[in-house]
Amino acid sequence: MATCLKGDRWTSRRILKRAKEVLHEEGLRSLWFKILGETVYRRVVLLECPLDEPIAEVTSSLPVVIDLLRDTELDEYIALRPEADPSKIQRRLAAGQRCFVARCEGRMVYASWTATGRALIDYLATEIPLAPDEVYSYEALTSPHVRGLNIAPALYSRIMRHFRDAGYRRVVKAIMPENIPAFRANEKVAARPFGVMGYVKVGLWRRDFCRVRRGSLPPGETPAAYGPAYWDSVVRKFDDKKYHLDAFLAELKRQAHLSLIQRWGGVPATGRVLKTDLFEEATGLDGFLVDLARVGGMAIGMDVSAIVASRARGRDTDRLSHYVVADTRHLPFADNSFALIVSPSTLDHFSDSCDLGRSLRELERVLESEGRLIITLDNRQNIFDPLLRLASWIGWVPYYLGRSYRVDELRAELVAAGFLVQETTAILHNPRLMAVAAVALARRLRWPPLMALVRRLLIDAQRLEQTRWRYYAGSFVAAKAVPRGGQRVNER
Repeated sequence: MATCLKGDRWTSRRILKRAKEVLHEEGLRSLWFKILGETVYRRVVLLECPLDEPIAEVTSSLPVVIDLLRDTELDEYIALRPEADPSKIQRRLAAGQRCFVARCEGRMVYASWTATGRALIDYLATEIPLAPDEVYSYEALTSPHVRGLNIAPALYSRIMRHFRDAGYRRVVKAIMPENIPAFRANEKVAARPFGVMGYVKVGLWRRDFCRVRRGSLPPGETPAAYGPAYWDSVVRKFDDKKYHLDAFLAELKRQAHLSLIQRWGGVPATGRVLKTDLFEEATGLDGFLVDLARVGGMAIGMDVSAIVASRARGRDTDRLSHYVVADTRHLPFADNSFALIVSPSTLDHFSDSCDLGRSLRELERVLESEGRLIITLDNRQNIFDPLLRLASWIGWVPYYLGRSYRVDELRAELVAAGFLVQETTAILHNPRLMAVAAVALARRLRWPPLMALVRRLLIDAQRLEQTRWRYYAGSFVAAKAVPRGGQRVNER
């Protein structure tokens, strides 16, 4: 017993030491997902590299020789990956899987495996379905002393050409969402997300999920599942409901957005103002387009769904605003049309993250040279974001969420679209699902003191925006951006 206790104690120390290392090197979000990965929940993002499109030519910053691993070179491979099991490597080679390796001055510095037919995602302990013309690329590793020198993208480019010449249509990869270096390396060869795989497990019970958009779409197209017809069907679900969100939570959300707009310059007295979606105006009490119209010039609300736009117009009894059916990726407005654009969690509902960039470039085009963009997106740094994604998968969220974003990712997308980011923050500091559940429970119990307590806690939680924890607690990451032109940056 004493030995067991001692062993448990040392195991706990190793776990705590590793947790501290991850927190220090990768951040709180990565630690959170590693904890989930060891307990109840794992997922990976699926990327595709189409081989029927031009393949980027990437050159390594070091001279490398690229070749296939032979079964006589296992010792060299183990030197690169000491944790690898030699017998497992031999079984892979015997099964026809190929390991592409790169050597610099005769030393192996990179390795990446490929499989066809049947492929296993080890992290999920599940097979990934592959078509006969698809290749699965996995388990890539660059030696630490040569990272950042374009060796991985150069090898990816070589792998893609190899399989294109062999008649394959695309290369598929599975990457943990927190592995930012891997995403950056894959972006250099135009790899793009096309789905998510994972599982939820409690004890012996396990449920796998796979949301995959098979094949490639022409540039600019949206899968039919998430286009205008989809959002038409979503809003129809609220036909038998008065509002999509509790009145208190709706007002909390509305005030959070109005306060943000006021702090970041307010509504211009002249010029046109654009709000990029109308879901709140059509289905809830959290809409604020009319508020913008009351204090400024012409306010225009747009939505990709004709039904959403129509219902929003119908609820505007004072007829203060204008309503348009439009897609943010193809705006029907002239250049330099708006003094202020407010985009409240609109561009995080795409199934393809590339559409965020297309939309931002369109917003930059229609914004006046002295205008402002205030944008919010679902916050991927929020520690409760994984639970929101899980709830969406289960079906508790009444609409498609799309991708969430870190503040640095939002900043990078804005800069790439031609903006200068002046300020960033995170707003609405309450766990969205838990807040909804807490308010619903308090109402069901009909106990005023409990309702007052829940409301007080949710209001007080908004003070987190003034702390260093804002990006871990805020439901939405927010940015104020202007067309690039030398304005002063003030990042919080």
